[in-house]
Amino acid sequence: MNIFAQIMGLLAIITWVMSILLKNKKDIILSQIVANAIYSIEYAILKAYSAASMNFLSFIRLIIYYIFAKKDKKLPKFILVIFVILIIILGIFTYNGLLSIIPIIITLFYAYSLWQNNLKIARIIYIIAAVLWIYYNFRVGAFVGIVGNILEIIAGAISLIKYHQK
Repeated sequence: MNIFAQIMGLLAIITWVMSILLKNKKDIILSQIVANAIYSIEYAILKAYSAASMNFLSFIRLIIYYIFAKKDKKLPKFILVIFVILIIILGIFTYNGLLSIIPIIITLFYAYSLWQNNLKIARIIYIIAAVLWIYYNFRVGAFVGIVGNILEIIAGAISLIKYHQK
């Protein structure tokens, strides 16, 4: 077990779980920028290159999303399309068996979740993604991430209850 990777995973998951609990979309995006940068490093250390590359691409995507959110502008559809294409291309280059498809699918979910403006849908997607990450993290040895994914599911459920009750 690589201790440095586990520490990076812990820092990333703390930042990610905090993002889910935030109410403001700009703050959520900013927190996720930091989390994706850290996750990218963690997965690279673990030689989980599909996840490392998807997190790096998410880092770039989130910076662009943040720029638009900061200006209170809606993200154009063509940017989402560009990132979907990049995710698929990068996914092809980093493909290393069926397991490597999981981060690609999750990254497609994340791209959609922040592109649209419904934070309830985004939080539901985060919960679904966390379940998928549990399996992936177990398989690649990102054990701290599993605990974090469980916290992410709990934080997502809390946020759904807190912000989306009718």
